[in-house]
Amino acid sequence: QRMTVLTFSERAVVAPRDGKLCFMFKVGNNIATQLTRPAIRVIYYKLQPKATGEISPVETFDMTVHPSNTNLMLVCPLVIEHKIDQSSPLYPISPTKLYNSDGNGPDAFEIVVIIEGTMESTGDACQYRTSYKPREILWGFRFKQTRFTFEEGKINFDMNTFEEFEPVNMDRYIRNGKGPRLFAPDLSHKVNSRIKRKRKAIRTNESPVGVNS
Repeated sequence: QRMTVLTFSERAVVAPRDGKLCFMFKVGNNIATQLTRPAIRVIYYKLQPKATGEISPVETFDMTVHPSNTNLMLVCPLVIEHKIDQSSPLYPISPTKLYNSDGNGPDAFEIVVIIEGTMESTGDACQYRTSYKPREILWGFRFKQTRFTFEEGKINFDMNTFEEFEPVNMDRYIRNGKGPRLFAPDLSHKVNSRIKRKRKAIRTNESPVGVNS
C-alpha cells in the first residue's frame, strides 16, 4: 500500500493571526523523507448552480499564501495562511455566509489546495491535493501547535495532535460585535475525537515522525 506522504487538516479556520484576519489550513509530513522543491497553489473557485442541478465554477482566483513556494519547507507541521484583505476573494467573509452556504447558493465556493514536489528518497514526482467548502471552515478557531518531543537529536511530532483547535474571540470581526458562533467548542471537540480515532487506526504500526535537528 502506497504511503501517503502529506496530511492536510480536514478543516480550515478563519481567525486573526499577527493582527490580520486569515484563512488557514494545516499540512504535515507523515514520514521522515522529504519533498524537495515543493510548490503550493491555492485556488478559489466561485461556484454557480445550473438549471440542470450541476455546479460549475464561474470564477477562479489564485490566493496568495504564506509560506509560499520560495520558503515552503515541510520538515514540520505547517499552518498555511492567506490574509483576508480587500484583494482577497474571501473579503468580506462572515460566519453567517459560511453557515448559510449549502453549496448551491450565491455564496457557494470551494478552495482547492495543490502541493507538488519530488520525493527525496526515490526521485518520484508527487502531487497532493485537498479542498475546503464553506461548511468545512471553522469561524473563530485557530490551530494548536502539534505536540513534539526532542530525543537523540531528533524532533518527534505526535500526529495525533496534528488537528486540534482552540476558540478565538472574534467580536471585532463581526458587525457591532454581534453574530452567530458558527462552530461551538463542543463541535470542535467532536471533530478532534473523530480525527484522532482515524489517525490512530492508520498509524497503529508506525513510529512517530522523526526530523533530524
